[in-house]
Amino acid sequence: MGLLHMERVGGVAGFGTTRSRIRSHGQCDLATLSRDEAQRIEALFQSQAAPPSSAADTFNLRLTRDTPAGAETVVVPESAVPSRLLACIKDELL
Repeated sequence: MGLLHMERVGGVAGFGTTRSRIRSHGQCDLATLSRDEAQRIEALFQSQAAPPSSAADTFNLRLTRDTPAGAETVVVPESAVPSRLLACIKDELL
């Protein structure tokens, strides 16, 4: 199944922007997800039912996975991602 790459973007520190001095990222092996977690992630990629939050100082996650057609990326509110996956994200000072 491959890896799910996650990057936190937005927030008060402007994570994920070119001016940010903090990078918040992680990855998870998709094969280790529970059935419910896998369905939630698949739904985010298929329907993009959870549009990114535009509220000030909130976090979104940029999710990327490899498919036979190439990399596929969506940006969703952090709240739409299962908490076990959020635990894989670590902050890094640049």
